Amino acid sequence: MKLKEKKFSLDKLIRMGRGRETVAIYSLLIALIVVSSLISPDFRTPRNGVNILRQAVLLGIVSIGQTLVILTGGLDLSVGSIISLGACLASGIMLGRAELILPVVLLVLMVGTVIGMGNGLIVTRLKVPPFIATLGMMSIVQGSLLLYTKRAIGWVPTTFLFFADGQIGPVPFPVLFYVLLFLTFFVFLKKTTFGRYIYATGGGEEIARLSGIRTRFVVFITYALSGFLAALSGLFLASRLAMGDPLGGQGYELNSIATVLVGGTSLAGGRGGLMGTLAGVLIMTVVGNILNLMGVPGFWQWIVKGLIIIGAVSVYRRID
Repeated sequence: MKLKEKKFSLDKLIRMGRGRETVAIYSLLIALIVVSSLISPDFRTPRNGVNILRQAVLLGIVSIGQTLVILTGGLDLSVGSIISLGACLASGIMLGRAELILPVVLLVLMVGTVIGMGNGLIVTRLKVPPFIATLGMMSIVQGSLLLYTKRAIGWVPTTFLFFADGQIGPVPFPVLFYVLLFLTFFVFLKKTTFGRYIYATGGGEEIARLSGIRTRFVVFITYALSGFLAALSGLFLASRLAMGDPLGGQGYELNSIATVLVGGTSLAGGRGGLMGTLAGVLIMTVVGNILNLMGVPGFWQWIVKGLIIIGAVSVYRRID
């Protein structure tokens, strides 16, 4: 009888990822697009629409990893410093040499993954709370990077610029790349056993562990994936800037967390998912875009985005 109760509880925890928040967040996104179109004629232009999609890619990539971590009940504050490190390593080593693109890309992705694995080990083995563990890792990575360089460094080959600025017919390559990446992780999270384990671990780690799930391994893998995706974001940033900036990733740690929360994923873990995160990415990008078109100063943009985050999360709490 107890075993059946545990199985029932596990299934219930897994189903928590599908809620009414997705409907609410996409309704908000549609309303925001309609209002923005009425406010600014420039917002309605096809060129601006493509620009919004391009701008959303970097935040979208790193937010996929952040979603996986938050679904387990953690968070990753080190992603911003990993982005900066990835961009600087890529441009600083390539120095315009096209023959180094593949080995450098593999190196950067490996470094990001190893840093993520470090976060996972600290959280699972040393039992350090995720906030403290990843905050400490952020400081270590950013400090090490500033020892390496304190200003913009290097340059990437012209062919590598295709990653951020390329076009395949009418479709921007980065948008196509992000769609494929998103679909890959969406299927991974929703259709695989490991994806179910992620939801179960976040929804109730003790119940998941008693059900036979290796919860520490699940958490470890999500941090490794977060580091990998942050490094991938760093490569995209290097392609967009054509060089590395040691502070280029600054702010993405909080922006990615905010995006995931706006998308309806619970900070407590176990509920939410990538469909909501996608809407959150688009909302944050659209808000930034319309405020720029209106000439709103940066500090007012921070205030508006902060109000949106608080408002969205408050609505979700009411839905609960």
